[in-house]
Amino acid sequence: MKKIAIISNIPLTADNHKVVLESIFPNTSIEVFPVSETLGRRINADAALVTAMDIVPYAQKYLTPGAAIVQCGYTLLKEQLEAIRRLSRGGPVTVVHENRRAAMTRRILLQRLGLSPDSLRVWYPGLGEEKLTDRIVLFSDVTLPQGRRADYQVRGRMLNASAIFELALCLGIHDITSVPAFTSYCQRVCTQFSPSIDDLSVSELDTMVGNEAPQRGLVAFTQALTIFYCDAYAASLMGRPSRELIGRQLFEAFPFLRSCEIHRGDEAREQLVVQEGKTYAVKLNQVVQTGQETGYLQISDYWAEEQRQGNLRRQVSDSRSKAKYTFRDIVGVSPKLNECRKIAQRMARSSSNVLITGATGVGKELFAQSIHSASPRSRQPFVAVNCGAIVESLLESELFGYEKGAFTGASKNGKQGLFELAHKGTLFLDEIGEMPLHLQVRLLRVLQEKEVVRVGGDSVIPVDVRVIAATNKDIPQMIRRREFRSDLFYRLNVLPLYIPSLRDRQEDILPLFDYIKQKLNASFTLSEEAQEHVRSYPFPGNVRELSNCVEYLSNLGLSVIRTSDLPPYLQGRADEPDSSEPESPQGRPAPDIPPQGASVLEAVAAINAAGIGAGRRSIRAYLANRNLLLSEAQVRKVLLELSQMGLVSVERGRGGVRLTQQGILLTGQRPGH
Repeated sequence: MKKIAIISNIPLTADNHKVVLESIFPNTSIEVFPVSETLGRRINADAALVTAMDIVPYAQKYLTPGAAIVQCGYTLLKEQLEAIRRLSRGGPVTVVHENRRAAMTRRILLQRLGLSPDSLRVWYPGLGEEKLTDRIVLFSDVTLPQGRRADYQVRGRMLNASAIFELALCLGIHDITSVPAFTSYCQRVCTQFSPSIDDLSVSELDTMVGNEAPQRGLVAFTQALTIFYCDAYAASLMGRPSRELIGRQLFEAFPFLRSCEIHRGDEAREQLVVQEGKTYAVKLNQVVQTGQETGYLQISDYWAEEQRQGNLRRQVSDSRSKAKYTFRDIVGVSPKLNECRKIAQRMARSSSNVLITGATGVGKELFAQSIHSASPRSRQPFVAVNCGAIVESLLESELFGYEKGAFTGASKNGKQGLFELAHKGTLFLDEIGEMPLHLQVRLLRVLQEKEVVRVGGDSVIPVDVRVIAATNKDIPQMIRRREFRSDLFYRLNVLPLYIPSLRDRQEDILPLFDYIKQKLNASFTLSEEAQEHVRSYPFPGNVRELSNCVEYLSNLGLSVIRTSDLPPYLQGRADEPDSSEPESPQGRPAPDIPPQGASVLEAVAAINAAGIGAGRRSIRAYLANRNLLLSEAQVRKVLLELSQMGLVSVERGRGGVRLTQQGILLTGQRPGH
């Protein structure tokens, strides 16, 4: 037996829906799940009816995997609408509900049912009595000001026919229009909706789109394509009432559907069509019922549905989808930083892709978040991912998502990718230079086509995402070495932004020092000599290293910091060479090895000392034990650079990686034999 779950935070409303659905689906088990009483409880059902949009994330979390979710759409009984219509003939009617959102939603419903916007007002507790007109329609048990009474009260919330029809299709019931109880219900409730809501204000439209299910149309037709059921929303697309379209041929009544393919089977592929400047998502399919074919058209406003999905994504996504910083958080007084900040502020007004370059620790993500926060996308998600911190084999599924069963260990429900989570917002790709070449091809296609295909899937998902990428690598040099695609570089580098290092803007060091100290609630002061040492130090680690320095000093428990109290690397003269530069055993400066190169050399030497060649996995394991996490792609790249410098030799097969004579001299270790 099929099961329907009604998930609601208003028990009385859910019980009323249950009575209606039991009459229409007599062979289906229907159970009510109040949110407050079933929190954390697994809900087993084939389909769920949710009474409000904010319940959808709860339903997604606790429903049986694969269960369909239908959001309630509401209407009025015909007798209720007629009573309100008669009342409005004598003057403006005030719609009264418990809060602004609920009152606006009911006003929008009445307008869609044909009442003039000039004849409708709203009132809710908190507004003055002067906002009430002489004619009051009450939609809940709200206490009116003393001496005022309701002229008419609407009790209960009636499901519209489309919600019931959609539930039936989710359960595989394709002959719902032949069920007498469904026909009887449709005769009792209003199904004729106004085709236009152009008179609504922007705030009213926000209320409707943000809190009501997007409108969906349903049409049923015979094997000969003759329409025998058409709801009001579908009919409104043609500006005609349903009764004038029933009995006509499908493509005659809806000529803009001629380009769509009719799918045979229970599942239809969604297709996009344009009608009078609007984009609609369309499903057309025919199924066999008792030996005869019946066809169904499901149509919805594509962009309204996209906005609804975006709202849901923001509710279920984690803290990665929020930007915490703005341009006010960028501290500094130097001309170079001020110029960089001005350029970034101009970039924020655009939706073009940005490539941020600069040394490690200069604050590339701070600038990325600030650009997003100042952009027209600021109310949408900001999703950040470090391309070098995720294992190469998982990066693809993280970015693009995957379908259920796409690979071993994949979630049985599938997973949205970061591009989908960032829809309408910004995706920040940190360390873009670490992205493997084969993923660069996929990323380029997403940027060009504005659509993604999940791993293991074949459905194309449109996305509207602004990409901000960042790197401390020399991308043009990587292109010459064939390590980065030039076409992807040009696609990302539409708006280039270079952030100067601290050594190039030393006047920012002390203001930053004070800002970080304030954030740490530290109360120490620097002596004049200590200030000069701090100001003149080049800080190769930039703001990140400066922050570590302040934190170190804040833990000393001193009220005044003198030169002798500074970290050891700050106590030398500013013109001395960087003490962090590795030297060979003979005291000669080491060659200019790549980032993480010294650590990888150390790992190779240690593994060689055991008499075996080093592999990428053993190198990663050695480094992980020392809290240095590198992806396989990073290790491969560093080994290639070390090999080109003559420090290691990479042998084919199981020979692995071994130190060369020059590498042995540099590390001061003798590999085993």
